Amino acid sequence: MTITLRHLLSLSLLPLAGCATTHHRETDAEARGYERGYRQAVKEQYWIIQNQQRAATSAQVVATEPQPKRP
Repeated sequence: MTITLRHLLSLSLLPLAGCATTHHRETDAEARGYERGYRQAVKEQYWIIQNQQRAATSAQVVATEPQPKRP
């Protein structure tokens, strides 16, 4: 069996193809992780604002209710 230049070239490029594929997968995973974290932070901020607005609304209702007169 003779080793030709074509065989050497294909064998030398094979590890590079594997590295490129792995890097692409890591990049996709990082992008998905970043996106999920960003979405979670937005949801948390939304509920913080909702709870603050509910607390402010209930405080206004309590403040506007007529106070009972004391004898």
